[in-house]
Amino acid sequence: MGQYLSRLWEEPSPKKIADKCRDPEETIAWVEERLSASGLKVFRELKRIDKGRLGIPVYISLYDVEGQLVTGNYKQMGKGATDILSRASALMELVERFSLFSYVKKMQAEPLRPLSQVPEALSPAELLESLDDPEGDMRGRAYVERLLPEVPFQFTPALAVAEGRRRALPFFWFWILYEYNGSAAGNTYSEAAVQATCELIERHVSALSHRLRTPMPEIRRESIAGEGDRLCRCFERLGIRLWIRDMTYGMPAPTVAAMALDPSTYPHRSEIVYASGTGTTPERALIRTLTEIAQLAGDFDTEGKYLESALPKFGDLTEASYVVEKAGEMDLSELPDISAPDHREELARLASELRERGYHLYLVDIAHPRLELPAVYAVIPGALFRERTRISPLYHLARVVALYLPRERALPLLRRMVEEAPPRYYTWAYLGGLLSEEGEGEGAVSALRRALELSPEPADRPAVYAHLAEALLRAGKPSEALRAAEEGLSWEEFPELWNLVGRARFRLGEYEEALTAFFRAVELNPASVVDLANIGWCLKEMGLPEEARGFFENALALDPTLQMAREGLRWCEEAVRKEESHV
Repeated sequence: MGQYLSRLWEEPSPKKIADKCRDPEETIAWVEERLSASGLKVFRELKRIDKGRLGIPVYISLYDVEGQLVTGNYKQMGKGATDILSRASALMELVERFSLFSYVKKMQAEPLRPLSQVPEALSPAELLESLDDPEGDMRGRAYVERLLPEVPFQFTPALAVAEGRRRALPFFWFWILYEYNGSAAGNTYSEAAVQATCELIERHVSALSHRLRTPMPEIRRESIAGEGDRLCRCFERLGIRLWIRDMTYGMPAPTVAAMALDPSTYPHRSEIVYASGTGTTPERALIRTLTEIAQLAGDFDTEGKYLESALPKFGDLTEASYVVEKAGEMDLSELPDISAPDHREELARLASELRERGYHLYLVDIAHPRLELPAVYAVIPGALFRERTRISPLYHLARVVALYLPRERALPLLRRMVEEAPPRYYTWAYLGGLLSEEGEGEGAVSALRRALELSPEPADRPAVYAHLAEALLRAGKPSEALRAAEEGLSWEEFPELWNLVGRARFRLGEYEEALTAFFRAVELNPASVVDLANIGWCLKEMGLPEEARGFFENALALDPTLQMAREGLRWCEEAVRKEESHV
């Protein structure tokens, strides 16, 4: 930890261009050298993907084989006001995610220690600050606060920035809330830390705005100058409408939100794009927002759809009425400015002002040991993030235990929760899921049916039915599993439920019906290699080896390690050889 404190506070980080302490050309050369020297197959190439219509460059960085295996993705997107800044951003995004997901895998192997036995750990009360309980369940909260000291976690060292001291964070308590949000790589640790902190502030105010759904102050267009003005003109010359709003909501760093609509291509070739950005200066916040819109919009001329994240997607301007309307006007310069010549000073200001507002900033060093490129993970307990942080303490504890503890540690805790805590569907559902994985079919089915009796939230009900269908399949009851999966589909269409319908039909010998279900699963999730292989097995049972072979090959092209696809392909090859030998 001493080395980490030294890295963070003592390494100079004077700002040079676009809030970075190195020229982007220098950053790219340095990062590519480190990637090459590591010997890891992480990075393949940078590729520009915009059409040039908007005039704001968008790049992606493509992972090599090891990068894909670690992150589960094949690309990262970058944004920047110029070509070289966008390239540098895309490369740093790749470093950030690879470093983070490598760290997550490392944390999964860390020893477990009860909260009460880690002197520097956050207290139960501090952990509960990270949750915004929509149920107001005081009994459940009190129970969790009593139980938490006994719960084992994987702990990571973290810097409490405002206090300048070491703390220990139960990593997966926060990971399940934030995932990759709040991670950043940079030329220095403090540069990365400022970016990561600003990202969490942006997520917080975005969630707050989405909950309030009230008009925000408009940023006067005539008050925007410099690079921000140039970017605005990129939209305006195409006739794209821009709504630019102040979304700061009293936080220390300014946040600018913007919504864009291209009347010439909407809705047949474009969407309404709504984004926000936080920076240490108002102009930097605006630039981040406009380049984010460019990254999402596909030049406002595409068949693709962007995925919403911190902010909602609007189908029309009626849905976006609270953004179209305005609560007064203000100049861009009226937003807060906490910038400084050096990132170290900016980070200190951010941490101090967050503490004044009741928030504590923690930073985790996630740099990959073989890359030796600065990367951090920021945590701000109490910061909002859409619906992810809107969860009861008992629900959150149950899912952390079920998802991140070994079963031999998780099962006794979940059994204790269902016996001692107020009865809630989610504790029974997680218990049922783990019992199913342990092969305790009857216990799993009983627990999951109890979960359904406790009236799950509509959004969770399909998942409970999916767990029940899985447990029934494992218990050798395909007809009952089919009914459970179809009941789940009556609530919402998930690819996992179609997979379960297909597996149940297959077990019942209904191969054509199973084939239809697996095709629908792939239609909803084209990356589902298991369902591609399942299609192959259906075709095999229907006596169509040539057709089956193509699906097994497609599955193996996506996942060469998939054993069920390998076995299916071997059967196809043997069937073809036998047929040829009979000719």
